[in-house]
Amino acid sequence: MKLINNTKDLLTLLKLDGELNLPISNFQIDSRKVNKNSVFFGLTGSNFDGSFFAEDAINKGASLAIIRKNKISNSMANSSKIISVSSPEEYLISSAARAIERFTGIVIGVTGSNGKTTTKNILNSCIKNSYATYQNYNNEIGLPLCALELDSQKSTAIFEMGAAKLGDIDLLSKIIKPNIGIITHIGHSHLEGLNSVKGVLKVKSELINNIKTSGSAIVPDGKYFNYWKKMRNDITFHTFGLKPSASFFPTQINMTKKGLSFFIESIHLKKRVQIKTKLIGMHNVLNILASFAAIHAARLNVEEFIYHLRVLQNPPQRLDLKLWVKQSTVIDDTYNANPDSMRAALDVLCQFQGKKVAILGDMRELGRYRKKLHIELGDYAKIHGVDCLIGYGDLMRHAVFSFGNHGFFFKDKLELVHFLKNYIKGKENILIKGSRSMRMEEILNLWK
Repeated sequence: MKLINNTKDLLTLLKLDGELNLPISNFQIDSRKVNKNSVFFGLTGSNFDGSFFAEDAINKGASLAIIRKNKISNSMANSSKIISVSSPEEYLISSAARAIERFTGIVIGVTGSNGKTTTKNILNSCIKNSYATYQNYNNEIGLPLCALELDSQKSTAIFEMGAAKLGDIDLLSKIIKPNIGIITHIGHSHLEGLNSVKGVLKVKSELINNIKTSGSAIVPDGKYFNYWKKMRNDITFHTFGLKPSASFFPTQINMTKKGLSFFIESIHLKKRVQIKTKLIGMHNVLNILASFAAIHAARLNVEEFIYHLRVLQNPPQRLDLKLWVKQSTVIDDTYNANPDSMRAALDVLCQFQGKKVAILGDMRELGRYRKKLHIELGDYAKIHGVDCLIGYGDLMRHAVFSFGNHGFFFKDKLELVHFLKNYIKGKENILIKGSRSMRMEEILNLWK
């Protein structure tokens, strides 16, 4: 059952006039997805105003449409199912916040430059009867919609929170008011809107302020820990990292193409915990540690966590290993990219035996640092043992130039694939990665 399941309840919570008392099946912002008893929010987009589609939503069976004032059509002016407000966006957020206040389970909020989606997925897969934000619904529209769909019978709710500018995480974490807040990583992401790593630190740290009193913060071990610790003295802090200085750290790490194995050590554990998983990459050791710290803080079942982690697979386009042409192995990490995740993916590639080929697309949203960070990426690939760097996009040419010999640059994917067909001899290890807008997965399809 949803936390808000009828229109009278919703209107009362939002302090809106209306006597309508109809059931609520779901919450929608796209009139094309409306069905019987949906609640429709008419949001203003960059290309259209959703309020103009209220009549369509009602005709499809919506119980209620919350739209912007003065946007109602004459034919629907007297409908009790139409509620006019100054900002449907604000009422969507308020609805979600009121819903979450009724949730009696554990709320976990996850943010960070890298690893937040994987950490969310690990927790959702390894916690019995849990709920999590889906796909990339991690902004001021997606997260509230997910919160409104939360089933009251779930034991745990995990919310991923993304940020493009200061204030974003403050807004999202105020909606969910988590019992446990996780910051996975501070690095080079969304620099166009946040200007610097200091800006990234500031926006991600907004989560700390909105963790419930007596709750827990799970943060990376290292130079920012004291900064976070000074923010609150009424919550518990746990750290994760590769060194014994962390609250939770790994030992005896072993990685193959089949996955990872290691032990989790901690002053909070009576004995170390053995981890085996199909996930690959040193960064996933950190994601697992952060997830385990949350499991410990929430006093959830450790054995279930260990068991489900054994069968957890990398999701599509996220370090997804597959056999490719001429018995080569491709690491499909095409979902997205920033400088830190690029380095992590290159680290995975360079741990494999055999020839190493990196096919990399531009990293976007880096602002004034874009050229410098691409040059540094080319240097990193060369130093760490990449045999061939193939770049695609206007910015990646800087990485190819700094990589030097055996670096190749293309502006056309068809030409790139034609080059590959001649270059690949067999049994290479090939990484394909780039920002989402570069659609690097098309290279795999174009070969066919």
